Amino acid sequence: MRAKNWTGSASAPRWYAVAVGLFLGIRAVTTLAAGASFAVPGDGWRSVFQLVAVAVLAAGIARPGAARAAVAAVTVTYLLATAWEVSGGATLLGAIPVDMRDRLVHPLIAVLGAAALLIGRRRAAVSRRAAAAAPPA
Repeated sequence: MRAKNWTGSASAPRWYAVAVGLFLGIRAVTTLAAGASFAVPGDGWRSVFQLVAVAVLAAGIARPGAARAAVAAVTVTYLLATAWEVSGGATLLGAIPVDMRDRLVHPLIAVLGAAALLIGRRRAAVSRRAAAAAPPA
């Protein structure tokens, strides 16, 4: 990978994908290693949910063009989870238990994702304006 893929207009969403992907991946793997239950609701299902998010974010890391879409998908998913939790939901999709950590982590993931998308969008707009204003070579 070239350095510009990590510093250009797509950099904020890609860095978000790395940070949140690592966080969710570590959280999911350690939960599964600790013997998570796949009863309904169960922590094993939470880990599966997190690993799906990690897979989506990994696509954004691997392909710079997919970073914004991957981050948007995870951000919307966690925003919907947060809305469900705020409305009093104790389980997501009938299988994923919601605990106090989730009530803090889910909105944080959604807000950071939205911020990464806005920063990436702003940097892309600035880059486009700079390219349009540059004299032809």
